[in-house]
Amino acid sequence: MTISSDFMTGQRWLSNTEPDLGLGVLMANDNRTINVLFPAVKEDRTYAVEHAPVTRLLLSEGEIAKHTDGWQLKIEHVAQQDGLLVYSGTRLDTEEAATIVEVALDHSMKLNQPEKRLFSGQLDSPKWFDLRYQCLEKQYEHATSGAVGLLGARVELIPHQLHIANQVGQRHAPRVLLADEVGLGKTIEAALVLHQQILTGRVKRVLIAVPSSLVHQWLVEMLRRVSLHFSVFDEERLEAMKESGENPFEQEQLVLCSIDLVKQSQVLEQVLAAQWDMLIVDEAHHLSWSKEHVSDEYAAVEKICEIAKAVLLLTATPDQLGHESHFARLRLLDPNRFHDYQSFLDEEKHYSELADAVAPLIDNQHLSEEQIEKLRACAPEIDITDHMLASGEEKEHLLSKLIDQHGTGRLLFRNTRSNIKGFPDRIVHPSPLSLNKEYAVTISLEEDIDLNLHPERNPLVNDAWTGMDPRVDWLIDLLEANKDEKVLVICAYASTALQLAEHMRVKTAIRHTVFHEGMSIVERDKAAHFFATDEQGAQVLLCSEIGSEGRNFQFSKHLVLFDLPLNPDLLEQRIGRLDRIGQKFDINIHVPYFKDSAQEVLFDWYHHGLNAFESTCAVGGDVYQTVKEDLHCALMSAQDKELKDDIIDQTQQLTQTLKAQIENGRDRLLELNASGTGKVEEVLDNIIAAENPVPTMRFMTRLLDALGVTQEDKDDYSFILKPTESLVHQIPGLNEDGLEVTYHRSTATKFEQVQFLNWDNQLVQHCLDTVTTDVLGKSSIAFCKDPALPTGAFWIECTSVLSASAESSLQLYRFLPPTPMRICIDAKNKESEIEFSNLFNVKRKVALKLLQALADPIATGIETALAIGKQRLQGTQKAALINMQYELDEEIQRLEELKQNNPSIRQEEIDFIQHQRDTLSKIIEQAEPSLDSVRIVVNNP
Repeated sequence: MTISSDFMTGQRWLSNTEPDLGLGVLMANDNRTINVLFPAVKEDRTYAVEHAPVTRLLLSEGEIAKHTDGWQLKIEHVAQQDGLLVYSGTRLDTEEAATIVEVALDHSMKLNQPEKRLFSGQLDSPKWFDLRYQCLEKQYEHATSGAVGLLGARVELIPHQLHIANQVGQRHAPRVLLADEVGLGKTIEAALVLHQQILTGRVKRVLIAVPSSLVHQWLVEMLRRVSLHFSVFDEERLEAMKESGENPFEQEQLVLCSIDLVKQSQVLEQVLAAQWDMLIVDEAHHLSWSKEHVSDEYAAVEKICEIAKAVLLLTATPDQLGHESHFARLRLLDPNRFHDYQSFLDEEKHYSELADAVAPLIDNQHLSEEQIEKLRACAPEIDITDHMLASGEEKEHLLSKLIDQHGTGRLLFRNTRSNIKGFPDRIVHPSPLSLNKEYAVTISLEEDIDLNLHPERNPLVNDAWTGMDPRVDWLIDLLEANKDEKVLVICAYASTALQLAEHMRVKTAIRHTVFHEGMSIVERDKAAHFFATDEQGAQVLLCSEIGSEGRNFQFSKHLVLFDLPLNPDLLEQRIGRLDRIGQKFDINIHVPYFKDSAQEVLFDWYHHGLNAFESTCAVGGDVYQTVKEDLHCALMSAQDKELKDDIIDQTQQLTQTLKAQIENGRDRLLELNASGTGKVEEVLDNIIAAENPVPTMRFMTRLLDALGVTQEDKDDYSFILKPTESLVHQIPGLNEDGLEVTYHRSTATKFEQVQFLNWDNQLVQHCLDTVTTDVLGKSSIAFCKDPALPTGAFWIECTSVLSASAESSLQLYRFLPPTPMRICIDAKNKESEIEFSNLFNVKRKVALKLLQALADPIATGIETALAIGKQRLQGTQKAALINMQYELDEEIQRLEELKQNNPSIRQEEIDFIQHQRDTLSKIIEQAEPSLDSVRIVVNNP
């Protein structure tokens, strides 16, 4: 299309001599002069027509145009009407067809093409050319690192968690059951999978449904671990949004609510009317199902599973404590595959035999002929030979194939403490105390279990209980005896924690802080930080029950259970604040209790009946439900030693029986698959290489400084970011008060209020995008001062970028991310290998004269650089195409072969990969390199 060179009212022009004026609009033309208004600065200029120092803003197909109302348009067609340009395309917000006449362009729009900016005098400082190229390089390195989505989570690098996240997170619409034992990190695994799926564009809309008691924990975990801000929906919020008449579940992308809420018929109707890319359900074993009865919770989740593309179910008890309930959860994931319970039992029997047969192989034991024959009988489709079993590499290959073809190997991930190393010992320190007279009187009158276990809450005891309760003096003595140790104290109620804190404030010099549900998230952050700080931090953190949710305090090795909860799962949650994989110290669990009271009965039941203090007890909740009535009777009859002994004996027997069921139900093949043994090392190496904190910090220091942000040292591992007056663009989360950041994972996991800067981080990505998507550094001119080079010699530096566009779910970035290439051309139009280190700004008038004098050789040099870049990037393009097709073809072939023996392979997954391969083939083949930026360097020693 030929663009008219005539000046017309409404056209948009840029000043070549005053680029800071922004985008101007031509207001008048009398054939001798033109008047241009620059709305951004509310100034106008009058220029002679013949020598007007202005450049027309011409946008091209593929570029983004911004309307004055704020919405953006991806340009697909450019036309001319009455002397004005009309841009047609698709709105980015609504995806509807739209047009923008150039007069309606936003005043902040800038000339984008590097060569046009160069010759029109739209020049940046020379440093921006280098920084722009480095940002493109960093984005390319991250995209090809193999760590996208895994790098940014605020978690320790624990192999089995990363393995599951990597395996599941790379799938199309994964539907799996995460069933690790308590303390192994199912919530973290789900967060990692979700984070990866969101960052790679597979998932946008997510619904998390959990028991009411876990809503806050999930809110905190998603925010702290992977910086995902979920909106909590409850009845109050739904009522407040009712007046709008719109579906509230369509107003937010990331929604968190209780299962009790979504099972309500009206709410469920709204949930089902929305579209969900992923559904996550915690405590899935509470969803009750049988042939005779289906609970409301199960029915509701089942309906949501039917419309959600991806589903993650979390449970600590898969099939060991009820095969029918295990089947019920699997049918939520794949109702076509798991439609008949009896067929499932028959099939599972075959896979159980396979798991038993392969156990000696996993344990590196020599297999007898009989065992080999049994293995061949269980897996006749695999050619098993003696040579294969003798070779370490062949054996690993065989195990990998067996796992792939295992019945639920792609659906169920189950790790147990017995197959995962790295847990500390738990040492219980009971402290029986004499019951004081005041408590003895109130307890003798009480028929309330809660008040027997928490006598300080009895209305007959005033707020001065801290002055007479023996546990208080005992606690202070413990803290003074361990004054150099961090101590976590958990109480059932916030009032107890607060009154203990007040007593310490008045009576002692012990540094302490509190943590309870009445505090805001910010206040809790401050309390947790004060506790985590080594020097001048709190020695003790006094928590209400909420302290056992969502936060980990692994830097402490002392836990005080000021009272005991009735629910064993809650006790395990409390201990789990310290007893996590990665804990470096043995855990000392201190339990004060009153002798000859309900507290002693409950302690003995936990310690001697369940052994719940010194080891995890996965069956504790089930045992409690079975013996609940008898236990309550024993608690209310604390003097009856025979009754207490009976309930402890009953508990011991039931615990042993249920634990034996679990052990007998262990599936070694599934555990091997879930642990990632032999498979996760490359993932770990990729993450460690990508997050290397020193080079990341050095680069970000330069980038932040260029963007107008100062980075001040706070301590050895953390910094404070503050905006300056020269801030280029607003950065999310950064305000005048500053933002505390770190580049070290260990610091980020210890201090949760410190932002963890890495290549996945939103702030880091924003800073990179600020440079690469803006015009910063697209055109510049500089002097170098090198006496060894001829005076007046010049070079043309160009950055070409090979890129293409594709729907995010296709994952084009895995195979062909935007790929930059720098090419330097000398005055003789030949490629040069010169690298410039010391460059200086050129005064504007001098720069314009140089550009005018060198216009022809510069234009020729840019064409030469583009031709060289295109030729070289063709190799990158071909390699990307070959790699993509090979990798996806191999995955398609693998899944198709597996599908013949393993019905868990969904045809939908194979169809998607085939579509992905075919679509990406066309996109990569059509990719074209483009000129991203240009810099002219002139030697002026």
